[in-house]
Amino acid sequence: MSDQKVGLRLLRAKPIEGSKHIAEISSRLKNTKQAEFKEIIMTYSVESNALYGYFYCDSPTELAPLDAQTFLGEAANFLAEIELSRIVFVNPIKGFSSDQVPLNRYAVEMDPEAGWQEELFAWYDQEHLPGLAAVPGCVSATRCLNLDHAPYSFSFYDLLSPEVLGCEPWLKVRYTSWSDRVRPHFTNTRRTMFQFL
Repeated sequence: MSDQKVGLRLLRAKPIEGSKHIAEISSRLKNTKQAEFKEIIMTYSVESNALYGYFYCDSPTELAPLDAQTFLGEAANFLAEIELSRIVFVNPIKGFSSDQVPLNRYAVEMDPEAGWQEELFAWYDQEHLPGLAAVPGCVSATRCLNLDHAPYSFSFYDLLSPEVLGCEPWLKVRYTSWSDRVRPHFTNTRRTMFQFL
């Protein structure tokens, strides 16, 4: 997978003191890295104390792995469980509410069970991702691959609010016969609701 074009570098970390310094960490990273990237989006989940930073490349390119400590500089002093991954965009889709500004990013990470990758990825691309993108309140839906750290399947949904997950159109897409068949074959699964910083 190392020869695929990388669309962004993803930072996954746990702030050492929870949300206490989260605004400072976010601001420091944006200020020190803004010249290197087209866009930087920082997100945080209070429930899981997880900071995810999205550092978008100007265009998809071949990138080598990079040491996370070197990349972060002094910001690393505030973080634990740091991972810096190269992310390949597979299927980005504009959502029903693409003309609005999202407040949340919902990330779903998983590894397909052995022998199920082909069907799981077909399900994502043919039914699940387009279906969720079409739900009112979904600004965009994006499927990616993480080249460096598990879980390797990484999808995220920009939403107007967390309540979109519980609305009838969203649930209708989640509970299809194809979904019921493939979802038990997710392994190493993480589902996290983030706020934009």
